[in-house]
Amino acid sequence: MFQYRRPAGRAFSVAVYLYEPGDGGLDRVAILLANHLRRRGVPVELWMARTDGPAAHLIDPGLTVRRVAAPSANRRLSMITHFPVLAAMVRRHRPDILYSAGNQSNMLVALAALGSDTRAVGRISNPIVRPGRQGPGAWARLARFRTIARLCDLTIVMGEHDRALLASSGDVRLLPRPTVTAAMEQARAARRPAAPGAPHRLLMVGRLAAQKDQATALAALARLPHLDWRLTIAGQGPLQADLERQCAVLGIADRVDFAGYVGDPERLAALMGQAALLLQPSRWEGLCATLIEALACGAQVVATDSTPNMHPILAEAGQHPVTPVGDIAAFAGAIERTLARPAEAAQLAAAVRDHGVDRALDRYLRAFESLVDAPVHHNHPSPALS
Repeated sequence: MFQYRRPAGRAFSVAVYLYEPGDGGLDRVAILLANHLRRRGVPVELWMARTDGPAAHLIDPGLTVRRVAAPSANRRLSMITHFPVLAAMVRRHRPDILYSAGNQSNMLVALAALGSDTRAVGRISNPIVRPGRQGPGAWARLARFRTIARLCDLTIVMGEHDRALLASSGDVRLLPRPTVTAAMEQARAARRPAAPGAPHRLLMVGRLAAQKDQATALAALARLPHLDWRLTIAGQGPLQADLERQCAVLGIADRVDFAGYVGDPERLAALMGQAALLLQPSRWEGLCATLIEALACGAQVVATDSTPNMHPILAEAGQHPVTPVGDIAAFAGAIERTLARPAEAAQLAAAVRDHGVDRALDRYLRAFESLVDAPVHHNHPSPALS
C-alpha cells in the first residue's frame, strides 16, 4: 500500500491503470512505463481489470500487479461498472499519481482520482478527431476530450496537432512515444544490402481490424506485379479470413505470409530489420508505434494520412509524403517510388532518436516529478510496498 503523505526525500508513487495487457501499442507503453519507473526507484504498481493477455510476458516479475475487479462484459461496459472499485482503490492505496494507459480509460482515471490527493494523468493514444470527420459528431468528440483534459492534472499527447486541439484545456504536454529499444538499434546495425535479384521484403504490423485497413495495402500491391516483392503480415484479429480471401482473389496469396501476432520484441525487431519497407495503411492513428519502430530498425515507411502527428517524423526521415486514406492507386505509387529511392539509414535513425525507450520514459518521469514536486533519487532501489 502506498503511504498517504510523502515523507521528505521519498520518491512519489505511481499506479499505472491498464485495462488488460493486450496486443496494442498503448498496452506496451503502459507496461514499459511501469517497468521503467520501478528500475528508476519509483514505487509503482500496475492496476488491471484483466491480468492475462498477449503482452503479459512483458511485465517485470518484480512489479506489483493489483486486479481491479470487473464484471465479465465488453471493455466499455466493464470499465464503467468497475469505476467504484477503482475509486475505492485510489482512496485505499493513495498513489500520488494515477496514470491512464490511453483514450478509453482517461475519463475513468480522472473521475476515480477526483476529490482525492491523487493526481490523474491521461494519455491521448488515438486521434482526438479522426481524419475526415466533421460536423456535430466531431465537435462533440472534441468537447469530450477537452472536458477530460480539464479533469486531469496532466494530459500527455503525441503530436503538436493534438496539443493545439487541447490548448486551454489544462496542463497538456507533448512527450515522445517510448518505443525504440536496444533490440531495434541492433537490428538496424545488423542490416545488410539485399542480394542481387532478391525480392523486396515488405512488412505490415498491427491488429487485423478495420482501423489498420490492410485491405488497401493488399489491393495496392496487386497493382505492382512487375515488382518482385514478398509481404509478411504480423498480427491477429477478426479480419484475417477476409484478408486471406482477398489475397486469393487478387492472385497474390503466394507472395503473402500471415505470421500471426508477434509478441517477442526481439523477433519483431528482427522482422523489421529484414524489411525494406513497412506499409502503414491505417484509417486513423494517434502516433503509430510500428512506424517509429520500423524507422529505428532501418526500414523505409509508406503511410496513409491517418494522423497529422506523424507528418514531422516522416519528413525528418526523408520518407514519401503520406497518401490519402483508402487511396489504393496513391499507396501503390508511393510503394514503388520508395523502393526505387530509399532514404539513408542514418536519416531514419536521427528522426526517431527521441523515441528511445529510456530517453522517452525519463521524460515521463520528469513530467511526473514536476507534477508532484518530488525529486527522485535514481540510485536507490524501489521501496517495498505494503
